[in-house]
Amino acid sequence: MITTASQQATETSTADQRRGASRRAWLFAWLAILPLVVFRAGVLAEADTFWQIRIGLLTMAHHTIPATDTFSWTMYGKPYFQNSWGFDVLLAIGYRLGGLPSAVGLCALITLGIAALALALARALGAAPAASAAALFLAAAPLTIWLSARPQLVDYAAVLALALVLRRIERGQGRLGSVALAGLLTVAWINLHASALLAVAIAAACATLLTVVRRGAGRWYAVAAAVATALGCLANPYGMGVLHQAVQVRDSAVASIDEWMPLNWASPVQDVAFLAGAAAMIIAWRRRELVLTAALVVCLAGSVEAWRILPFAVLLAVPVLAAFASDPPEPIRRYLASRRIMFQRCAALALVAMVAVAAPSLAHIGRPEPATYPMALVAGIPHGCRLFTNDVIGSYVILARPDVLVSLDSRNNLYGRALPVAEERVLHGWGNLTHELAGAGCVLVPRSYGLAQRLGNDSQWQVHAADQTAILYVRR
Repeated sequence: MITTASQQATETSTADQRRGASRRAWLFAWLAILPLVVFRAGVLAEADTFWQIRIGLLTMAHHTIPATDTFSWTMYGKPYFQNSWGFDVLLAIGYRLGGLPSAVGLCALITLGIAALALALARALGAAPAASAAALFLAAAPLTIWLSARPQLVDYAAVLALALVLRRIERGQGRLGSVALAGLLTVAWINLHASALLAVAIAAACATLLTVVRRGAGRWYAVAAAVATALGCLANPYGMGVLHQAVQVRDSAVASIDEWMPLNWASPVQDVAFLAGAAAMIIAWRRRELVLTAALVVCLAGSVEAWRILPFAVLLAVPVLAAFASDPPEPIRRYLASRRIMFQRCAALALVAMVAVAAPSLAHIGRPEPATYPMALVAGIPHGCRLFTNDVIGSYVILARPDVLVSLDSRNNLYGRALPVAEERVLHGWGNLTHELAGAGCVLVPRSYGLAQRLGNDSQWQVHAADQTAILYVRR
């Protein structure tokens, strides 16, 4: 009895040590993404962030979602659909707590949540912590430009969470609860960002694949989950209007916004990201991971049409590739074992390099990119002046100077196609400026723009202020 008790205590202690070591390993895998998170938090270049904070502040102040534009003089009073009102409120809460650094810090936490969900999915697939950390770290390169302070962060987290929920249905784990959870997840998602319509496509693809490949009750639960996501998308302040809004956003952006363009096969980064997603799809299919297969098919097909969908494929590929790398075929296993020290040293050097790049960002978390946003010039705009500017600066002005109406900002679904194209000609300095600038009292443009050069020789305008990157003109 004593010997048996001693053995049990030893076995329990050994098991506890293994669980502790496993938790530490997964924690280190999660922290591998931290340098990227810090780096992105120190580079605030996403124009949408600024007007989203302002909309969130208005929503909180008036307890209602703004229904018309009040930020521009070119579209003032026009009905406007807020496609990320919930995320805007979250940003505004962060902004109230500590300004832009706090708002960006909130987005950094969401990014860490994305990494945690990717690792949770990798662990569910049987991946090892080291392989998962490597896959997540390698994915950082194509993901860097996407992990900025924008509502798409919610989309990335939600897609991974949905994959985990649907996989529970596939494996027969708490199916009724999982169906309900899929619906609730979609309700939260659609109110944070209208891209939750992607949930319907993924859930429907999963239900179709499970119906075709497998028999049994699981397929009906998958169909129920698809219906739950569709109904969840209707639980928003606009109801069915969210469908019209999605079409409107695409139509207004497809000709002018780069990320809405089809996949660029001449881009090495996009090619590698797409191939990684395609490889993961094949591996998932061979392993009969039908949920991940369907989700990757949807995201890869969507990225061919608009490469802004590509990050979803990359994030879904990370757990699959990590699981494959954790249990590779024997020839690959032998090669990896023979080069183990080399890979460890390369990983350490890469992590050190990333830390070195990210560390300076700690000194300016949430700072608008100085080369893009002339903050001092914006502060010097005369009170109430109607400003003609580009869409990027206009977005910053909406937050920094709510008393100044702008000619343009980055809300492409408000302005449509015609106005941005017409203003682009003026920014180049083309056409009759007396006519084109008739409604403006101030002009703020980068020095490199043709308009800046023409106004320098125009007697109707005088330089009010200038810095190394931009010039502020005021009408005489």
